[in-house]
Amino acid sequence: MLEYDIVKRLIMGAADIFFCPLTGGRSDMNLRKVFVSMATIVMAGLLPFSAFQKTLRAESGINDKSDKEIRSGTAHISGAMESNIYFGNYWQSVKSEDATDSNKEPVKWRVLANDGNLFVVSDRNLDCAAYNSAAETVTWEDCSLRKWLNSKFIDKAFTTQEQGAVLEALVVNEDGAKGSEAGADTYDKVYLLSVYEVIDPELGFPTDWKDKGGTRVSLNTEYTKSKRAITGADMAGAWWLRTPGDAKNAANVFNEGNVFVRGGNVNNFIFAVRPAMNIDASKVLFTSPAEGGKTSGVPGADAMREVGSFSGSDWKLTIKDDTRPVFEASVSGSKTVLKDGAVKLEYKGASTGANEYVSAMIEDTEGNILYYGNIVDNTSADAADSGVTALNVPADLMPGNYKIRVFSEQCNGSFMTDLASNIVTLDITISKYKTTERNLCIGIGAAIAAAACVVAVLAVRKKKHA
Repeated sequence: MLEYDIVKRLIMGAADIFFCPLTGGRSDMNLRKVFVSMATIVMAGLLPFSAFQKTLRAESGINDKSDKEIRSGTAHISGAMESNIYFGNYWQSVKSEDATDSNKEPVKWRVLANDGNLFVVSDRNLDCAAYNSAAETVTWEDCSLRKWLNSKFIDKAFTTQEQGAVLEALVVNEDGAKGSEAGADTYDKVYLLSVYEVIDPELGFPTDWKDKGGTRVSLNTEYTKSKRAITGADMAGAWWLRTPGDAKNAANVFNEGNVFVRGGNVNNFIFAVRPAMNIDASKVLFTSPAEGGKTSGVPGADAMREVGSFSGSDWKLTIKDDTRPVFEASVSGSKTVLKDGAVKLEYKGASTGANEYVSAMIEDTEGNILYYGNIVDNTSADAADSGVTALNVPADLMPGNYKIRVFSEQCNGSFMTDLASNIVTLDITISKYKTTERNLCIGIGAAIAAAACVVAVLAVRKKKHA
């Protein structure tokens, strides 16, 4: 290699400069050869340690990361019902008389649009209720179903942290297809779709109100059916829309998928409720497969597991939990780590309790998540909110520059929302050397230093006897 030729020539020049004065202006060839050979060996071992830094970025690529099963944010989630997310819990497979807080199930939502935030509608009809408690002409702004969705339903379906990730969105209310007045626009966290949204192909719906079948067909849950909602043999149900119909009516979708713009009586209790909402993408830290979620090894220093690929369409979310303490972390010691070494971390502000861990991710320079693991188990009763831990470098991680993202989180399992603290991002460099190689270089360096001293002493003695 060119680098070694240059180094060797420099060493040979240095040998002449060093030995000639010691030998009365003559270059002793034997001493010179010993010096050059030993020094070249050392430089051959040590040169790559500094030289490889220039090509770190080129060597850091592992494989195509476009299909990673853990991804930051929501940019990869598709609208028009091509992607689904699981968020919140509600009664589904139980009858209403058997419903308790302990038998709610994760709710699946179809993603209608991703315009920076996620516009979603429930995959199934989740409940059965009247559009309005009284038989009267009423708009969405004033109906009782709007109040119920944004009070009782939202409190039953979502935790405090999940509610914090649901946007209070501007809901544009347009007049009905037959001229009924829609009333004022509203701001809601949870609402119903309109007669115009359910014919929007960009949201994944058929374009004609008369069309049957397709994506407007929505199945009732067993819970909804038990509350006497219209339910077909295939469990398909009729569901409310927010747009007013004829006098004292509100529009709805029949169980076959066609839209009845004139609507049904607002105080009718046979139509199902299919909620819609907008999830604040800024609150979503990560997405992972709905089934399985983020996969870690056994909690501890060896927990890091390579993030695999995922081609499915069902996701779960890890959201920012603003009720948690501020989490802090730092690298303890060198930020350049041997290939088989460990990153030492100090942390504080971690939450403790059921399903609680301190977790870490390793990212490449392009922001792709390569490895994930629970490096501290904080589930025990005596777990501490601060401490020192280590993250062993994965054996197949290429040398290069990386970011470690460290955070405190509650991992709640398949289909359930995970909760996390703020994320601390730390820069590290993975060396191309293992511990044995580093120690060998140090040993050779020490040996050549000793040899150089011997050579110098011999040269001085030879000069005296000359």
